[in-house]
Amino acid sequence: MPIDETYRQTSLDKVRELCGVLRTKVEEYLEGMDPEDLEFGVSFEVSEDGLEGLWRSAVEENNYMEVVYTEIMEHHDGAYLKATFRNALEDCWAERYVSVRSSGRVEVSYAFFVRLEGVRVRIERKGEGLFGAFAKVE
Repeated sequence: MPIDETYRQTSLDKVRELCGVLRTKVEEYLEGMDPEDLEFGVSFEVSEDGLEGLWRSAVEENNYMEVVYTEIMEHHDGAYLKATFRNALEDCWAERYVSVRSSGRVEVSYAFFVRLEGVRVRIERKGEGLFGAFAKVE
């Protein structure tokens, strides 16, 4: 059964809203950055009032995501499934990474990506209201 288009658009609107906030913060940080530093990659932190709620809504609790990668792997302790889910706009996207081990253990992690003029920025949650970012020229 196909997904209702309004449900999909609602999910993408959440990503769009988070993208707007993060894009502004990242642009501010990268404004005075030496382009040579970006060749090797630069780490920095992002924090903003209200960012935590936007992150939770757009990335962690967003129910609609497309499957973009799956793999079943054999490991020394048994087989496990790796899957990547994505909500993507043109220059921003949220990803959810899920690993299911043969023991039944499930690991879930998240990342948000912003692309700015040839620079790709990966943002991950580090703690309550604090986010780590890594920017590098593509």
